[in-house]
Amino acid sequence: MPADGNFPTTSWTLIARLRSADEAEARRALDELVGQYHFPLYCAIRRRGLAHHDAEDALHDFLAKLLRLESFAEADAAKGRLRAFLSTALGRFLSNWRRDHAAQLREVSIDAPLHGEEDQRRYREERFPDHETPERLFDRQWARELMSRVLRRLEGEYAEREKGEIFAALMPVLERGGSLRDEDAPALAARLGVNASMLRTRLHRFLQDYRNLLEAEVLQTVTSREEVEAEVAHLQASFRKP
Repeated sequence: MPADGNFPTTSWTLIARLRSADEAEARRALDELVGQYHFPLYCAIRRRGLAHHDAEDALHDFLAKLLRLESFAEADAAKGRLRAFLSTALGRFLSNWRRDHAAQLREVSIDAPLHGEEDQRRYREERFPDHETPERLFDRQWARELMSRVLRRLEGEYAEREKGEIFAALMPVLERGGSLRDEDAPALAARLGVNASMLRTRLHRFLQDYRNLLEAEVLQTVTSREEVEAEVAHLQASFRKP
């Protein structure tokens, strides 16, 4: 991310790479997609009533079919948002999967394995509301995976800049909403060795760094910068009670 916080000019997003005419590049992008977002897809499949091993098989077959049929070239049908496209495509795929899944070929790279027993363990530990639909569950888990990636990147950047202490002090504030209103600001300022004014400045910069990384991550899953704000708002809404 440039120092001024602006997006890079490249449009080589994950969607663009999935659409690539270069089969090797498209496969690498699919491997990244599997690595990043296999669990939200797995959750959505399980929520539709499939047992663990059937869900694994269905997810393999779903991703293989998408790549084989070059379906990502049609991602603009979901307004260019990879999340929405995958959610719609998965629902359509599963409506027929039970009938013909045995005939599907597994073409997902062995370099991007699904996480098997780890997925099942995580799924069992989740507490899903009875009324939660597969689509809403998918959106919520997608948002969780994306935000986890953002926070790992943010922690890494602060560590590289030798500002790990700032990250450790301000991360709980971010998790509680990003405001000092309900924080012990004097204690926090003392911990960082700054006055109240400097604390507010550091928090503002920290929140801006987080926002920049969040928007950059979302940009990889939409087709234009104009869609970033709407996608961020949608993902934030996925955590609210319906």
